[in-house]
Amino acid sequence: MKRLTTTILALLLMTSIFTALLLPTLAAPLASHIGIVKARGGLRLREEATTSSNIIDTAHYGDSVVVIEKKGDWYKVLFNLQEGYMSGDYLTLKEKENIDLGTGSVDASVVNVRSAPNTDSEIVHQVRRNDKVEIFGFNCGWYKVTSKNEIGYIRSDLVKMEDMPAENYGVNRESTVPMGSGNSNAKPMTAGEKLAAYAKTFVGYPYVYGGSSPSGFDCSGFMQYVCRQMGYTIKRTATSQLSNGVKVSKSELQPGDLVFFGYGSSASHVGMYIGNDKFVHAENSRTGVVISDLFSGYYGGRYLTARRITG
Repeated sequence: MKRLTTTILALLLMTSIFTALLLPTLAAPLASHIGIVKARGGLRLREEATTSSNIIDTAHYGDSVVVIEKKGDWYKVLFNLQEGYMSGDYLTLKEKENIDLGTGSVDASVVNVRSAPNTDSEIVHQVRRNDKVEIFGFNCGWYKVTSKNEIGYIRSDLVKMEDMPAENYGVNRESTVPMGSGNSNAKPMTAGEKLAAYAKTFVGYPYVYGGSSPSGFDCSGFMQYVCRQMGYTIKRTATSQLSNGVKVSKSELQPGDLVFFGYGSSASHVGMYIGNDKFVHAENSRTGVVISDLFSGYYGGRYLTARRITG
């Protein structure tokens, strides 16, 4: 009997340890919304939920924040990796939003990546502590991510953000310094960076041959749609898009440049460079819009040229 009791206690201890390992290291709250700054003169991030509190930073009109919780007329938010409070009178809240939040790291031992933003959906795969994911959307407390070439959803309290939202004013993509930090290198995004950030919000959208809208894209239709929404006019097919903009060498590639694949003078595929030797494109009917390596694997051997349309 004593041996049985000892065995049961040991099993209970092992179960509790295993369960603890599956939980986040910190009981981080689930994010509730994405907040968009609507104050034309900017919105201050403060240490506490009062106008007499110290100012941490100032967000510009149109900047995005991750809303953590409500406190009276204020919201606790994460702005450019800084936690503080903003007045709710000057934030537009969105439960669902396509938004490039950059890289995040997993903050629990084992985390399920699911096919939809709920715990009842299918498990796509699993990630482990400190694994990196690319966050490109928010849906009712869940981040839409890419990880290990898979697209899925992770609860926001299980991911630690490591980048600032790509479209926020004052983010230097090389030094990643928050606006208001006193660093003179901070600057607005370039036109190409804005174009690339917008294109990344469509990761996971379907591929449809001949398609040029969010209901379904082919490769050149995707590029034409993204460019048109950002104020640039380009031709319809991959080969005809070779005549748009100006030619750019591999060593001079910048986010927002169109990258082409094929042989000779015709292009069989096109996408958009987003930096770090990667590009976003409408690949095929199986994968839809994805992010791929530019200079290695299948596409590395078929790279043709690049064109810059942002001037």
